[in-house]
Amino acid sequence: MQMANVSPTHTGHRTRLLERFIKGGLDGFHDYEVVELLLTYAVPRRDTKPLARALLDRHKTLNGLMNASAEELRQIPGVGPRVAHFFGLLREVMSTCLRERYERQPFVSKRRDVEEYLRFYYGSRKDEYVAVLFLDNGNHVIGTEMVAEGTVNQCVVYPRVIVQKAIEQGASSVILVHNHPGGTTEPSEADWQITLRLRQIGKLMDLPLVDHIIITRHESVSLRELSRWPA
Repeated sequence: MQMANVSPTHTGHRTRLLERFIKGGLDGFHDYEVVELLLTYAVPRRDTKPLARALLDRHKTLNGLMNASAEELRQIPGVGPRVAHFFGLLREVMSTCLRERYERQPFVSKRRDVEEYLRFYYGSRKDEYVAVLFLDNGNHVIGTEMVAEGTVNQCVVYPRVIVQKAIEQGASSVILVHNHPGGTTEPSEADWQITLRLRQIGKLMDLPLVDHIIITRHESVSLRELSRWPA
């Protein structure tokens, strides 16, 4: 089967996009142009602008695109396995870089850093998850692990699992994090109950719960900053 060649017009446009990036980074790029440039590495033989626009029309933002599953991406005409898995690869590389940046770093006093770290680590998941950050006695992150996941509003957390994993990690304290896919940052009664249980168990096991953070698509809330946080 004969492969179609890229037209001189498309080749020149690709070259100009790359030259713009080399000279000034992504300053001045529209989001669709960023996607267009990325696609030139996954789609070597056709104009990538229409596909870039279609991807952003569906997923709205670069963050939404990067966190879309391969199955979601394949629903867009023109997206084959190579493109779908290319964005998955980019997401995993970004997550790895962020882990390398933050693990062993004393960032845990800043909630926004925790939020950014977890957003890259787990992405904009549509199902609820619960994760734990394990800290050493200097408040450095020594590990991160998802301890529960499920459908929206149905995520069961077992404190004994968290304690067991903390012991395995050699952790001195923990931060509990979970997402609210529905978008509200208001803690539920179940959120408070697991917080109280982990605080009580932490006192007995000398494993303090430093914070419990709720993450939504656009914001986060620290239960520690609320008046109901147990003294």
